[in-house]
Order: sequence, then structure tokens, then C-alpha cells
Amino acid sequence: MQSSASLLSQLDWHILLLVALAAFATALFHSVAGFAGALLLSVCLAPLIGVRAVVPVVALAMIISNFNRTLLFRTHINWPAYRAIMITALPGMVFGAVVYIFLSVKAIAIVLGCFLLVSIPLRRILKKRNYNVGHRGLSGVGIIYGVIAGTVFGGGMILGPFLLGAGIVGEGIVGIVAVLGLTLNTTKTIVFGVGDVLNAKLVSLGLVVGLCTIPGGMLGKWIVKRSTVSVHTLVVETLMFAGGCYFIYQGIFLHNA
Repeated sequence: MQSSASLLSQLDWHILLLVALAAFATALFHSVAGFAGALLLSVCLAPLIGVRAVVPVVALAMIISNFNRTLLFRTHINWPAYRAIMITALPGMVFGAVVYIFLSVKAIAIVLGCFLLVSIPLRRILKKRNYNVGHRGLSGVGIIYGVIAGTVFGGGMILGPFLLGAGIVGEGIVGIVAVLGLTLNTTKTIVFGVGDVLNAKLVSLGLVVGLCTIPGGMLGKWIVKRSTVSVHTLVVETLMFAGGCYFIYQGIFLHNA
């Protein structure tokens, strides 16, 4: 399989169009559901730009996406809860991003694939639990969230039931996950920049992807304010399952790195 740099240098307008559509669609879903936007975006982009490139590109793109959603939902953000999570999550984010830098392409693919597959039953299990969570509880789960989110995407799903247990619902969840994601992906991008994971081509592509998420986020807010219809979870889980299998296949059969 070609290296990510080689693939990026050969992107034509057809691939860029698919990248733009993936960014728009996943940002739309992200604003409606509040979770898994970066995870689904990584699944959509990996076949187009390569496994090694997908994490830094999506991290950079999600800075723009989460900044946009933070502005859109700023009046609904629970700032004390945000601070409670970030106190413990930030060191874990840095640690997870540093770990990613030293992973081989094969390890990255297998880690992403396994996390995607495990996150499906994990989300269902956590959703069934009813928690009464205070700021101490949010700080406790912040440790786990930080490490996982720093290494892969989708860590925000772990926070879901705990945010609900803290009384954060609806647009409040979308808002706090957006500002958490903004902090997370800014941190990861800084670490990736220092670790030479990002280059000029990846930065350019990440900016393009990020800009394409803006209209999806705006449309998502419109849907959230005007609809009570739940997200089609089965469709999302099917995409996550297919993505997990794709990453594991890439790691086991196509990479020797």
C-alpha cells in the first residue's frame, strides 16, 4: 500500500470531492448526536488518504469543526463541568498523543480497528446505566477519556452517560463535547507538530476538511433545534463495525511497518 504522503500528492478532484462530502456528512451527524463525528470521519477518510495520515488530518480538521460548534452552542456549555473534566483529561491527552507518534502504521490500524469494534457494545452498556455524577465523578472519568481520546478518536462516547448523570442533556451535551473536542484536538495537533507527524500536505488537507465541516455543523444545529427524532444508531454502528474491520484488515494483511 502507498505511503500517506504519496497518496496525498496524487489526490485529484474526485478524491477531494469525496473528502469534502465525508467532512460535511460527519459534521452534520456530529452536531445532531454530539458524539462520534471524528470517529466516523476517520473511517471515511482512511481509504482515501491512508491510515497513517488519518489521525493528524482529522485532529486538525476537528479544531475547525469543534470551534464552529462551540460558537454555535456556546450559550449551552456547562463551564464548571468542562473544567472538572479537563483537570484530569489534559495530561492524558498529551500522553495518548505522544504514544500515537511512536506507533507503527500496523499498530495504528489495529488500535483504531479494535477501538471501533469495542466501542459498539461499550456504548450500549454505558447507555443503560443511570449515574448520578458530580464534578468529582467527571474528573475521575476524565483520566480515562484523556488517554483514549489522545490516542484514537471516539473517546467522547465514554463521557456520554456521565454527562447525562451530571444533568447535562440536549444542546448542553453537544456544546460541552464541542469545547472538549476543541481542547483535545488543539493539544493533539501541537504534539503532532512537535513530533513531525504533520507536514505541509497534511496541514493543507486538514484545513480543507475542517472548512468543509462548517456547513454540516450549521445544518446539524438547525436539525437539533427543530427535531426530536433520534439518530439512526444502527446505521452509525454499522459504519463503525465496517470501519473497524477495515482498519484491522489493513493492519494485519497490508502493512509490514
